[in-house]
Amino acid sequence: MPVSHSDARASGPASALVADRDPALRGRLAELIRAHDPSLVIIEAETSRDTCELCLLHRPVLAFVGLQFEDATGPEAVARFKAQGYVVPCLILVASQIFPRWTEVAQHLDAHEFLRLPLDEGHVAGLLQAHARRRQPTRLLLVDSAPQSRALVRRILATSGFRLAVDEIESAPHALKLARQAACDVALIDLGLRGGGGGLELACQIREVAPETPLVLMTGGDAATMAHASRHFGIDYVLRKPFFARDVDRVLYHVLDLRRPYLLNAITEALPAQASSRTA
Repeated sequence: MPVSHSDARASGPASALVADRDPALRGRLAELIRAHDPSLVIIEAETSRDTCELCLLHRPVLAFVGLQFEDATGPEAVARFKAQGYVVPCLILVASQIFPRWTEVAQHLDAHEFLRLPLDEGHVAGLLQAHARRRQPTRLLLVDSAPQSRALVRRILATSGFRLAVDEIESAPHALKLARQAACDVALIDLGLRGGGGGLELACQIREVAPETPLVLMTGGDAATMAHASRHFGIDYVLRKPFFARDVDRVLYHVLDLRRPYLLNAITEALPAQASSRTA
């Protein structure tokens, strides 16, 4: 039987919702979640109505929601609790088949991933690992000598799916000092940085003093050509301007070695090329 935990509140322990009409699928997903994070309270729902009510009551940080219930569809349940002001931080839609315009529906519902059945437990494990990492603070060093450009990038970073703690630096010497003194998870450097030898030289200097720090260059030019030229300098990724939060997330999944959602791949591949290029 589904567990409702009616006495729990959103302020209590973090919870995960598993909502589907198939009890066997709910049970297996619950087992996988418990194995990955035993601290999460598992809540189950077998109807669209329960899905909506339990989401509003428990405010889960993670939810697997099937697309078809006996009483209504999963998207209808998600739309109802979303309309009442709650968006699940990591919503994973579950279905037996891909349907037309699935990326549009998933984006409208603020979904993180679209999981196709039969269940791929390795895929689920990768999703759970990435979800846990996204919830942890990620310290990002942003280096750009132009105030307006820094402000724009800062606004983009604020909408990332990762919890980013951003250190903004406008000059290469200060950036190098910070990289040497305090570990950061990733450095995002403008190629056209004024002073010294520019962004590429700063990246090479950071590589020497902090060899484990992933290095990402921002450029308004040809990212593919720059990526090819900079691979010999240890640059992990070249990101072409203009870019959006989804492009930043795509880079972070890569440099942090996390499993990237199929949905994010589908969205970015369907859009006009931003020329975001790996260098490895």
